[in-house]
Amino acid sequence: MITLLCLALNPVHAATPIAGVSWTPLSRSDLVWVDEGRTSGVAVGEFDGVARPALAAFGGAWVSERVGVVGSLGVARLQSTTWTGDTWRQRHWGVVRPEIDLRIALSTREVGRPAPWLFLGLYGDIPSARDVSNGYNEAEQEDADEDAWVERVRLGGLGGRLGAGVDYRLRDGLALGATWAVGYHRGFLQSTDTKVVSSWLATEASLLLSFEWPPRDG
Repeated sequence: MITLLCLALNPVHAATPIAGVSWTPLSRSDLVWVDEGRTSGVAVGEFDGVARPALAAFGGAWVSERVGVVGSLGVARLQSTTWTGDTWRQRHWGVVRPEIDLRIALSTREVGRPAPWLFLGLYGDIPSARDVSNGYNEAEQEDADEDAWVERVRLGGLGGRLGAGVDYRLRDGLALGATWAVGYHRGFLQSTDTKVVSSWLATEASLLLSFEWPPRDG
């Protein structure tokens, strides 16, 4: 569907690969989040600042003059192994966070002229957690597996953002930009007795530095 839309908008335009970094400065809200103990406690959650750091890289392409697709990938994993004599226990927590944005330009992108665009982004926190030990009996391993499952549910989540951005091309291949968006995150917490669904809605602004590889003439 996106390919057909691109061809309709500009059937002769070659894709322009782009890569860059986005910087979302920390704010007092981040400090409050830590002070109130809302982080995951294992450094890999959505709001811990590792899988989704303040300075993040992205890559993609303007697949037509007006349509762009960019994505990013965040990874965080914490593992600890403890030995007591011949007995060992290994635990890990991790999150893989893929994100993709669809951009729609509102004007042509030219050197020395601001180019505004709208965007819609979606992401998912894909969790992993495990607790194993050679000292567990069968019942203890089952309890550890259940606790690990609860951790996976707690670390997982889905979200998206909707907003606007602008690029200012300093020269062919280099642009500065900024974005503003409303973001939404939905998480879950479940045990054998309780199920909790949480959501977070907030605005954020970011600065962008982008590099482009425009097709050569001829």
